[in-house]
Amino acid sequence: FLQVGDITILVNNAAVVHGKSLMDSDDDALLKSQHINTLGQFWTTKAFLPRMLELQNGHIVCLNSVLALSAIPGAIDYCTSKASSFAFMESLTLGLLDCPGVNATTVLPFHTSTEMFQGMRIRFPNLFPPLKPETVARRTVEAVQMNQAFLLLPWTMHVLVILKSILPQAALEEIHKFSGSYTCMNTFKGRT
Repeated sequence: FLQVGDITILVNNAAVVHGKSLMDSDDDALLKSQHINTLGQFWTTKAFLPRMLELQNGHIVCLNSVLALSAIPGAIDYCTSKASSFAFMESLTLGLLDCPGVNATTVLPFHTSTEMFQGMRIRFPNLFPPLKPETVARRTVEAVQMNQAFLLLPWTMHVLVILKSILPQAALEEIHKFSGSYTCMNTFKGRT
């Protein structure tokens, strides 16, 4: 057994996506998404947070997804688990306000160029190119260094959040159709 000392930075990054509709998803796949994408974060945080609080030194990081805030068809397992994970981190972040030295950061990136979402296609890739993993990593480190609670990547995702809060559902549906996010998972070949 290897001794590593006190863990003061925890990065929750594990996730799976099956890329199917509710009716096409088998029960085991749906459960797997919830266990890995959401409950895994509960267990790791519960394991390491007590010592961070004791030391008054620590940071919990969650690599989430913008799909936590704006779901798409064809990834119901992923979107649901990421929304749950976002609520977990939002609650945790607020709960840590009176805990000196312990902070949390939730990163909500747009499509990142990894094998996980291979084959996903949006209508205007030049306008919204996939993020490079190195960019997400660098921006995450910067957010942790600044004790930033939430980071949307790229910055244009803030517009999405604002539009979602003020536009009626019918308008949002038309935006999804026009942008291609409504059908972006039709070509999904990713890896779970």
